[in-house]
Amino acid sequence: MPNSKLPERASLEYLRKLAKDRLQELRQVDPQTKLATALLTVARDHGFPSWRALKAEIEQRQTKATTLFFEACAKGDVEVLRELLVSDSSLVRAGNPEAHYPGWTGLHTAARGGFVDVVRLLLKHGTDPNAREAGDNTYALHWAAAQGHVEIVRALLDAGGDVHGTGDMHKLDVIGWATFYHASGHNPDVVSLLLERGAYHHIFSAIAVGDLALIQKLVEQNPEMLDRRMSRFEQGQTPLHFAMSRKRYDILELLIELGADLETEDKNGQTALAVAMLRGDRDAMHRLHAAGARQPKPVEPSNFKMSMAKMADSIKKNIPMISVPDIVQTLDWYTSIGFKELGRYGDDGGVNWGMLSFGKAELMLVPNGKSGLHDVSLWFYTGNVDGLYQILKSRQMEAAQSALAGEPDNHNGIEFVEELYEPPYGGREFGIRDLNGYTLFFLQPAAS
Repeated sequence: MPNSKLPERASLEYLRKLAKDRLQELRQVDPQTKLATALLTVARDHGFPSWRALKAEIEQRQTKATTLFFEACAKGDVEVLRELLVSDSSLVRAGNPEAHYPGWTGLHTAARGGFVDVVRLLLKHGTDPNAREAGDNTYALHWAAAQGHVEIVRALLDAGGDVHGTGDMHKLDVIGWATFYHASGHNPDVVSLLLERGAYHHIFSAIAVGDLALIQKLVEQNPEMLDRRMSRFEQGQTPLHFAMSRKRYDILELLIELGADLETEDKNGQTALAVAMLRGDRDAMHRLHAAGARQPKPVEPSNFKMSMAKMADSIKKNIPMISVPDIVQTLDWYTSIGFKELGRYGDDGGVNWGMLSFGKAELMLVPNGKSGLHDVSLWFYTGNVDGLYQILKSRQMEAAQSALAGEPDNHNGIEFVEELYEPPYGGREFGIRDLNGYTLFFLQPAAS
């Protein structure tokens, strides 16, 4: 019969301390007693045949509690959270074991989800508003700002949150997440609150909000702003590249007037003019060209159809990718009618990619946020993505050079929506858009 019942929220740390106290008692009888004996005694006192069995039971309980905790944070279930935190207040410091990167806390989950009451409850129980997760190296504040949750931003700042958030992997700071990542451009209330609490704009946040006077002021105060780079995740864009990607031609012209270097290349080795030509952005092309930007080296005409015909054998398969509001629910629905789940990928506490098959057919899933819009893209798996990229790029550059020379197009151009790069999930890919607006991605997976 056990002498003690194991508490519902038993602590391994406490039981180890108990075993050390027991060891001192046992050594009074036998000085040669080992710690393992004391651990076994404590385990048997609580009804377990070994310390390993006791430890496994406690870890299983902790895992279950942690899972319930993060589920409640994700659903905004304040009542369940209150009960869990009464039993174990240390949960506010727990990392989500299902997150792709360590350090993703319940506060990150609630802040991104927009559950202000959950955020306030977690802060009341001592969660650290400045805890960083190890993926993007962000606070919960970055995510609240990106989603435009102004009351959560306020609660985090009131609790001592760092308004700057310098050091995130995207090199944007909190103000950048508030302006760059928000679906509708930016939330002016969030931006105003951040500035009120001491944040300050950088060149990319100023471009994102479209404030020409602010851009000019920032550059006049610090001309090096024109040379600032985005992170590798944004292909090392310069302010010139970024303004062009936003199709803000007024900002593009202002940056040129302020002295932006027209020949600076992004991480892919492309100047702003080269990128504009690849994207078929004639407004940007003509403005940059008129300002003196040098054209890339002329492309030698090629037999496009013959080159593409040779590349056809490199295509292994084609998979449609659809955007959906909830990937987990979609995976569950498809598997319930006989599809097979091939995999899912998540980071930062959520699932943001899924893959299904039915026979030899495959289907990819990505989130579309809350817009409710249906979107479809086509993914072509190839064994020679570099060769395809060069052929299609040559075609578009020929069309762009003809346009800059004022010549009529002799062939259709190809709008690039994504240049060749290495995504975080591995491999190499690029994307183009067809005349109907559908996006075609060409991917060469990483070698297994």
